[in-house]
Amino acid sequence: MKRIFSFTLLFLTSISTFTFAQNNVDLLILNRDYDKAMKLIDQNLAENQSAELYFKKGVVNNQLQNYQESLAAFLKAVELEPDNSDYLGELAESYATVGNYQDAEIYFKQVVKLQPNNLSQAGKLGRNYISLKNYKKAYEVFDKIYKKDSTNFYWNKQYAFCAYQVRESLKAVDLYEKVLAANPRDYTSYFNLIRLYSQLPPSGKILETINRGMENFPGDAGFYEELANYYFGNKMYTDARNNFEMYFTAGGDSIYKDLLNYGISLYFDRDENKSISVLSICAEQVANDPYVLFYLSLDYKRLATYELSEGFMNAAIESATPAYLPEMYHHLGQILGQQRKFEESILALKEANKLDPENPEVLFEIATTYEEYNSNKTLALNYYQIYIKQAGAAARNATYALDRISKIKEDLFFDE
Repeated sequence: MKRIFSFTLLFLTSISTFTFAQNNVDLLILNRDYDKAMKLIDQNLAENQSAELYFKKGVVNNQLQNYQESLAAFLKAVELEPDNSDYLGELAESYATVGNYQDAEIYFKQVVKLQPNNLSQAGKLGRNYISLKNYKKAYEVFDKIYKKDSTNFYWNKQYAFCAYQVRESLKAVDLYEKVLAANPRDYTSYFNLIRLYSQLPPSGKILETINRGMENFPGDAGFYEELANYYFGNKMYTDARNNFEMYFTAGGDSIYKDLLNYGISLYFDRDENKSISVLSICAEQVANDPYVLFYLSLDYKRLATYELSEGFMNAAIESATPAYLPEMYHHLGQILGQQRKFEESILALKEANKLDPENPEVLFEIATTYEEYNSNKTLALNYYQIYIKQAGAAARNATYALDRISKIKEDLFFDE
């Protein structure tokens, strides 16, 4: 009896000691004395492989941004207590923190299964799906959250974003409107809502949303930019010009698209010299943009500087012709030829030659195609001869072409 009492006393003492150590760890963590907390945790782990101690070790490492060690500690805690939702949740978040969203998904799903009514954990799973760009699953998660609690504007914002991604535009609009009604200082939601309204039939909602944003964020460059581009898109160039200038004055970045639209607005507002100044900056940033060259030409035309105007217009025309188009027609001709659509093949090859007469090998392909499908070899002979004449010493298929010229001429002679 005495022996049993001694064993029980020893057991209770060990529990009491362990509990005391746990409390000390908690106090050290609370006071942010992480080095001492870690030493105490490791000392106790040497004596007792406790899931709770591993969990606290993970928490401390998280605070120290030692994410690899944190993951190892949380994994050990989950190994010892696989159904502890707190441990699973921290492990999932740690994986998400280091960008391992695939493994984070596994553990977030386990947490949600263990705590189906924990909307916070469900929201984290939804956010993780967004990080994985799996917007359909994220939409489904936030839809379930919304049905349980439609008042949380933070989760509604995630739901709205997912609705947009899965092309539920009207749903996304409704949600963003609710988000802004509950939190009118949500800066990014205004811009997301503006983008959505720009994809829907005109209704005046874009201008209304911009104005609401400006009321809540007066003098903000971003809303001046939106307003300027709205007026530009509606060909209200004086208003566009004024708002672009307020955008720049408010500290907006001189990004290429805004400079280009500003320069074009200046042209239509009949301020040619300023337009030239702005568009010249664009020309330095992006070479051979046909829009820049075109409007520079028009500016100089209005100023009666015709030589410069001519040069810019010629450059605009040259830049506007897609350099890759001849090659596309060339490939199309070959593709059609492979399908034995010879007439269509020749039309495509002729278009390639018209767009890029500097590639004589297209002429050779026209000749061989004519020879393959047309019993009258005269057309093939003509193109072989044109090919040899234009390609000269650079002809890659000169030997074959000369042999065919000789053979076709011989056949035509005997046919006579």
